[in-house]
Amino acid sequence: MFALVKAEQVIKELTGGPYTDDAGTQYPANIFSVWSKDELKTLGIYHIHEDTTVTVDEKVEKLTGGFTYTINDDHVLKTYAKTDLDINQVKEGTINNIKLTQNNILGEYDWCYVRKMDKGTDIPTDVQNYRDAVRTEGDKMIDSVTAVTDKAGFQALYPEWDEDGKNIGGTLHLWPDPEDYNL
Repeated sequence: MFALVKAEQVIKELTGGPYTDDAGTQYPANIFSVWSKDELKTLGIYHIHEDTTVTVDEKVEKLTGGFTYTINDDHVLKTYAKTDLDINQVKEGTINNIKLTQNNILGEYDWCYVRKMDKGTDIPTDVQNYRDAVRTEGDKMIDSVTAVTDKAGFQALYPEWDEDGKNIGGTLHLWPDPEDYNL
């Protein structure tokens, strides 16, 4: 991709096809592959480099579809714009996700309670302890999300792993492991 620059502004993006300047001079498509950067620059044409440093945290941000250009000596840097999602909607969606996940985890052991009601068979202590731990962790997660007031606070809730695989961040979506309860 290329940018046509005039008066220190990007006028339009060029895809590399034939080019006609303001004076009506036509240039073949191969100028984009054959001409040097300096030769193209004489026509106000610069290579476009996309800014790969812009990251979007999809939990709390979205791309807007817009972008900005930064004109450098030998290229134009194209940076995509992003905006924050509404924190209250993010919180609501996250709480709903926590509840859904919690219900799915608990549902895996509902058969123990059906069996107790149907046959009077005791619920194994390990199952009960695990389910209690799932409820406790779910409640903690919901309380943490509810207490958040901004994007940075929300992002801090997510786990962050070091090079040894150890969590050095938050605990959101880290559920108890059934193996820790002999399940």
